Amino acid sequence: MSAVAASRVFIAPSRIAHRAARSASRSIRAPVAITAGAPRHSGIVSDDKIHGSSLASTAGVPPPASQGSSAPGAPIAAGVAPGDLVHGSSLAATRLAPTKDPAASIPRSTGKPVAYIAPTCPFAHKAWLALVERDVDFEFKAVDLEDKQPDMIGAYGAASPDAGSVAKVPILTHDGAVMIESALVANYVATTFTTGNDILPHTPAETYKVGLWCETFAVGPPFFKALRATSQAEVEAALDELKAALRRCERCLELVQVGDGPFVLGSRYSTAEILTSTMLPRISVALGHYRGFRLHAAVEEMGLKRLSRWMEASMERPSMKRTLGAVGEMKGQDVGSAFIDHFAKFV
Repeated sequence: MSAVAASRVFIAPSRIAHRAARSASRSIRAPVAITAGAPRHSGIVSDDKIHGSSLASTAGVPPPASQGSSAPGAPIAAGVAPGDLVHGSSLAATRLAPTKDPAASIPRSTGKPVAYIAPTCPFAHKAWLALVERDVDFEFKAVDLEDKQPDMIGAYGAASPDAGSVAKVPILTHDGAVMIESALVANYVATTFTTGNDILPHTPAETYKVGLWCETFAVGPPFFKALRATSQAEVEAALDELKAALRRCERCLELVQVGDGPFVLGSRYSTAEILTSTMLPRISVALGHYRGFRLHAAVEEMGLKRLSRWMEASMERPSMKRTLGAVGEMKGQDVGSAFIDHFAKFV
């Protein structure tokens, strides 16, 4: 993929600065020292080596913070203007500030879905994409995972088979029911609401293809392993595992794609992308920043042409651009910095 093509995947201007604000009380492992002549991966690199104008390009992640503070309101995702974030049925009239009223109760059935979403969470993003794709009029309740609101905790407890488990996102309330688990919520939205875009597989064969893709797209475990690594060897092993997963994804696309379209179902965007593509900007930004791994460069170097096209088309999807732009709006910083801050707790 050319630098120009890559820059279209997930762009942030070169002046974006990382304004990470880590809590002093948060326990983070110290960086792992780099040994001379590190092997094929960049491994763990210092912040001064993180640079570039595109968050998902061959070089691209936000640059390190300079001394002093940056002014708020830095640019967000490419092509996402503030006006674009006010989308008639998906983002307009949403309540973006977390609810912290201790007396707040689980939302009653009003016919309007309520979605609890942590904007930077890749799992909650799946449900968010489904709601936007289906053009659903819903109430957005932003969740701070470090300070969860009582009604969010109550809603999760009402739906979880394990009443004592830690409350997670996404949570969807609709027609008197409370639903949890990202894939289940996203599929519920795709099936229940018939407005907006048709994102469901049409035949049993297409359902199989979507399922096979989602099973194959197992990039999460090596992603988190790479972040949690405490040695150069562990970083290398995790990134090798990630590359192996990417090769399997290429093979899967060879098996399931029909025609010239870039998506799993060819020219039609579907739940196959909704359930998997949310990891792309997070891998690109977080592993680029913390581990020096350039996702798109790796895909290009391995010759994974189908996967490269799929990644670019998924990131160019209007729902992806719009939701990533909204992350920046809600977090008060560019979306790349928001992801870097979010994943700092795993490093």
